[in-house]
Amino acid sequence: MQKYHYYSILVTLFILSTSCAKVNHLADVKNRNYRIEKASFPVDTKVASMIEPYKAKLDETMNDVIGYNEVELTKGKPNSGLTNWFSDVLLEESQKLVTEKVDFAIQNYGGIRIPVLAQGNVTVGKIYELMPFDNLMYIQELRGSVVLQLFDKIAESGGWPISHSVSMDIAYGKAKNIFINGVALDTAKTYIAAIPDYIANGGDNMIFLKGVKTTNTNALIRDLLINNIRFHTSQGRNIKSNPTPRIKD
Repeated sequence: MQKYHYYSILVTLFILSTSCAKVNHLADVKNRNYRIEKASFPVDTKVASMIEPYKAKLDETMNDVIGYNEVELTKGKPNSGLTNWFSDVLLEESQKLVTEKVDFAIQNYGGIRIPVLAQGNVTVGKIYELMPFDNLMYIQELRGSVVLQLFDKIAESGGWPISHSVSMDIAYGKAKNIFINGVALDTAKTYIAAIPDYIANGGDNMIFLKGVKTTNTNALIRDLLINNIRFHTSQGRNIKSNPTPRIKD
């Protein structure tokens, strides 16, 4: 699947680089399924030779080892090694992008696209598998009453990746006993949250987040992960998940 993804990128780059000024507009689409047997079609050596330099460069980038994962991290609810590590990285890296204190970071559960980050070397390509979408990190100012709505939605789904600065219980599909940075949630207070643009723009039924004061950091979440791993590796530290539970059900 990874090789196919790289090949698709290369083909796209090739088509773009050889396109002329003429623009075609799609008028209609009709779907039909075809079974394609790889062995039935010979390799187009001319196209392959033109793509090869790009493929070699892409492979070199994707195979670059940026860190080492100490133990296998799996994805799960309400907490897990992978989701804990992911959300903690978002909090750490988001704080570098703004001057005000970031109170917490979240990531939608479905946005983490692989179930396991294996023990061993971690490459750039593996992080692309983990976060293949070009989601941006937003910083939002949320009233405590809105934070409660957000955490209720998270509780309703059984839990999302959420940074270690938060602790809460799930009771009958609602968020209870919510603490942020060790202090009970104040519905009248304003909190600073690091939230993916997909969620901040109302995705996953988070419509109530639209319209609140928002700062677009213009930083890709995938790049935040890569930068964080590179930094800790440069400091002699491996990838390691904080096991502190954030959500109790």
